[in-house]
Amino acid sequence: MKTLTDYFDRVYVINCAHRPDRKERVMAHLWDSGIVSNPSKVRLFNAIVGDWTTSPACWTSGQGAWGCLQSHRRLIEDVMHERDDRYQPTLGNVLVLEDDVVFLDNALADLNKFMDAVPEDWDQIYLGGQHRQQHEETDNPAVIVGRSVNRTHAYALAAKAWQPFYRHISHAPDYHGSNKHIDHQLELAHQRRDWKVYCPRVWICGQEEGASNISGKTNPRQTWI
Repeated sequence: MKTLTDYFDRVYVINCAHRPDRKERVMAHLWDSGIVSNPSKVRLFNAIVGDWTTSPACWTSGQGAWGCLQSHRRLIEDVMHERDDRYQPTLGNVLVLEDDVVFLDNALADLNKFMDAVPEDWDQIYLGGQHRQQHEETDNPAVIVGRSVNRTHAYALAAKAWQPFYRHISHAPDYHGSNKHIDHQLELAHQRRDWKVYCPRVWICGQEEGASNISGKTNPRQTWI
């Protein structure tokens, strides 16, 4: 069966420098679960730590949420700047994982079933998340359309979606005084159908238990619906 590194050109794992425990756990989990097979395609990405950088005065969602937003923005900036000698992009798609991701039982089989069925016109794929509005059906029962997907622990972006994604999450007025996080901002794009979002009917991964870098709370393992 194919793995994440067969389906995606690059797999990024976002990790805060002060959380080596999470780095060690997630990297061991990726190999031990068999969900990745080509280590050369996996990259650790140093997260922005909001408590270290601080945030603009207009930002009211907390330093952890600021760091999360800036981490995803910087990652996509780096992706868009990875180019060959002719300044053409070298990647066609990327998968972004956060270091609390956990792949569930039968993840490899479920991944193959989903990826073999997902339409070729996909812009964004969620392998895990939280539906906050009713999804839509497709012609294949293994694939549904996300209309308001929350959480950012496991999503993929095709190259044609990089600029719309980056522009949208960077639109500062949407955040001012709203207590909004990046995943709430992404829900707006899904609701407006700004790009094509597909999800497996049953999530392939969730978030592992542990202390959140955003809220500071200790959360149980969660998979949502």
